[in-house]
Amino acid sequence: MILCFTLFVQIETEKLLAQLVENEMNKRLKEGTYKGKKFNAICHFFGYQARGSLPSKFDCDYAYVLGHICYHILAAGLNGYMATVTNLKNLVNKWRCDAAPITAMMTVKRWSRGPKAISIGKPAVHPATIDLKGKAYEMLRQNAANFLMDDFYRNPGPLQFDGPGSDAKPLTLCVEDQDYMGRIKKLQEYLDKVKCIVKPGCSQDVLKAALSAMASVTDILIVMTSPSSVRLTSKLNETCHLLRSPSKSSKHKALNPFIFVFFIFLFSVISLGN
Repeated sequence: MILCFTLFVQIETEKLLAQLVENEMNKRLKEGTYKGKKFNAICHFFGYQARGSLPSKFDCDYAYVLGHICYHILAAGLNGYMATVTNLKNLVNKWRCDAAPITAMMTVKRWSRGPKAISIGKPAVHPATIDLKGKAYEMLRQNAANFLMDDFYRNPGPLQFDGPGSDAKPLTLCVEDQDYMGRIKKLQEYLDKVKCIVKPGCSQDVLKAALSAMASVTDILIVMTSPSSVRLTSKLNETCHLLRSPSKSSKHKALNPFIFVFFIFLFSVISLGN
């Protein structure tokens, strides 16, 4: 009995179902009751999803809305788009649905196999790193000791889909002033305003001011997104953290504001050089 139970547990259910469906479809194909394309199943094991907790009401609403957007993307005949939802802090009927092209989130990074080899452009999606200056991480840092030793419950019982507490939003979403896509949308609104103001017929002063401002913003963003600048900014953040929160070691006590000034000067020189 134990042996039979062990073998039964080892059966991959998704592959079993796919095989049974394929056999049935082939049978109908031979009988002539089915005249469509050949059935071809692709199995996927949802391990983390199976071991995780039940989705909350917010998770269900969010997934339902994403699926609804995907339907409209397919109905419109679009390809290469990603469903996005913004304004998530408000009620579901206030959420904003969009479809963002995946290429808009990608940059072409060049790499080569050797010093003399021809560099090849490879598209890649922008990496999404944890914002160590964001409010969500700051809340975790301040309460890390309490979260480790004490029990904190937003809902002491099972997940609620109706009644008090069912509409609770994730803490990481509530503490932020605005979500990422919301800020992208805000930037797009500013760019649209610039297009409306700076157009044929505007004054020379308005045109000069817009060109100067846009050139400065572009130069700053190019410097900030360069690999050397990213590494140097990380070092600056580490230095600032040590200056704000010195430890008990003598090495950290020896730090002084002149180090910070030196890094700022070095950052300026590299920026000018780029």
